Amino acid sequence: MNDKQEFQVIIIGGGPSGIATSLTLTARDVSNCIIEAELEPKTKLGEAIPPNAKALLKKMGIRHLLEHPRHLIYYGNKSCWGSDLLEQKEFLKDIYGHGYLLDRLYFEKQLRQHLKKNSGILLEGYKLKKVLNTKCGIEASIENGKKNATLKGAYIVDATGRKASVCQQLGITKKNLDSQFSISFKAKLLKPIEHQINVEATENGWWYVAPQHNNELTIMFFTLHEILPEKKLLASFIRKELEMSLHISKLTKIANFDFDTLKVMPSGTSRLDIPYGTNWIAVGDAAFSYDPISSYGITSALASGFYAGHALASKLSREEDAMTTYRYIVENAFQAYMEKLCSHYALENRWENSTYWRNRL
Repeated sequence: MNDKQEFQVIIIGGGPSGIATSLTLTARDVSNCIIEAELEPKTKLGEAIPPNAKALLKKMGIRHLLEHPRHLIYYGNKSCWGSDLLEQKEFLKDIYGHGYLLDRLYFEKQLRQHLKKNSGILLEGYKLKKVLNTKCGIEASIENGKKNATLKGAYIVDATGRKASVCQQLGITKKNLDSQFSISFKAKLLKPIEHQINVEATENGWWYVAPQHNNELTIMFFTLHEILPEKKLLASFIRKELEMSLHISKLTKIANFDFDTLKVMPSGTSRLDIPYGTNWIAVGDAAFSYDPISSYGITSALASGFYAGHALASKLSREEDAMTTYRYIVENAFQAYMEKLCSHYALENRWENSTYWRNRL
């Protein structure tokens, strides 16, 4: 690439929110490029696509990606929450039908391929070094090994996930509403199980288990930062917490754990006060990070990119209320999420003296 290039919009981050933004901008003839630090996608958490998300994916032109056999159709959830009973919710009566359990790594690869097939510009292996917000627009300095380049644009999109790297450089701070973290790892099933997500609340947090392609399981335990042990004690901590579960412990007895895949990550709620400013806009987790119990994750990332792309295209066409419309849409969604989240956590009162449950929203 040239040392200096100009686009109307520069997108930092090549995950679902960044790619959704780019696809929307390209469809509206707005020049844009994505800067992505990783040459190849890395495994990320979050694989559930609920049934009501299919209409959005169709509108974005990516619904067909889910038809690949690596993505599993799933028909409901099993949940132990608020009582010792394991309750089942099936999607069969839902007007949208079934949902999907993604092979998330493969889906990330599909999104990149789809972007390139649709004339998207994706600069892989480039890291963002510096962002300058000038009177003439945005300047982004990027680096690939020893190669440096400067991109200029009217707007920059922060699609860097929870870390919100662009916002940090611009001096904009996200608010953390809680200190929830996740411990995640993979396991190999010794025999197949139903294609359902399993959730269970326990004294120190809650469990999430989802079957994957090739009889794999994604297993996650959510707890508070202050409850987490030091790294060398994580595996024994997980085994002890599993023993305290009523149902997940039975399910995982038919699986071999791969503790080499253990990851600890922030998984609470956080937000920007305002998801845009002079020459910038934030999408996905960079704008609003959701508690995984809500199943907002990847669907919200795609939706925010879709709406941000339209907002930027409209703003560049001199529609002055375009960005406030974007703010209205994403903040309304966040408010609905908060109400749902508080109601859901309020259902669980078996451990009133527990550190975890006393500190929920």
